[in-house]
Amino acid sequence: MPISFEGRLARAGTAVLALIFPALIHAQTVSQPAVINTPPCNDYNIKNDPVLTAKQRTCIWAGNLLTSGSVFGAAVSSAYGQLTDDEPSWGQGAAGFAKRYGARYAQGVSKATGQYLTALAFREDPRRKPSNCIAWKRAVCAARSVFAQPKESGDGYRPVFSYLAGAAASGFVGIGFYPDSGTVNLSVRRTGTSLASSLLSVEIAEFQPDLLRFLGKRFSPKSTAKQAGAGSSKE
Repeated sequence: MPISFEGRLARAGTAVLALIFPALIHAQTVSQPAVINTPPCNDYNIKNDPVLTAKQRTCIWAGNLLTSGSVFGAAVSSAYGQLTDDEPSWGQGAAGFAKRYGARYAQGVSKATGQYLTALAFREDPRRKPSNCIAWKRAVCAARSVFAQPKESGDGYRPVFSYLAGAAASGFVGIGFYPDSGTVNLSVRRTGTSLASSLLSVEIAEFQPDLLRFLGKRFSPKSTAKQAGAGSSKE
């Protein structure tokens, strides 16, 4: 049965939401990695220590398993899968949504774990830091952080493998539980989508402070009162 224009538009809009919404939520924690509020994680100065220990890295990984982005991102992506009936054998209703949610959340856990293990092996810094670039170059510098980061010596850059490894883990773990789409080709596509989500997350994290400042000025009580005063004076 052919899909109507309205149906295609709804699917396209939901696809965009499924990609942007998790990245937007995750960006709130990506600049300051989540830390479990139980000892010994809260005893570590994870944010400011110049070099992370293995235990600090483990705290960051464990905290990232239950962030708002991982929980709600999986829910949004599952809702999109439910709408498009991506796995017909899973059916609809609560049972179908539960299977889709479990698959998406497992992909998120695999992504976090792949990033953690790779960063640990190559001694990469998993913490997101604002760039020192200006103007439009900030977008380029933010995207570059997914593939390269400054050396500890401060002399040049070194390649980053953890984002790609995490994306690959997220993409290929589905072979184990997707009934109709557990192929290598579709796993590569899921890997690309996961990497695109990481790029979007770092871009949102880079410009989020500017956006919040703009919205704060635009919708602050003083700004609202000034606009109301200007409107009444015209009358």
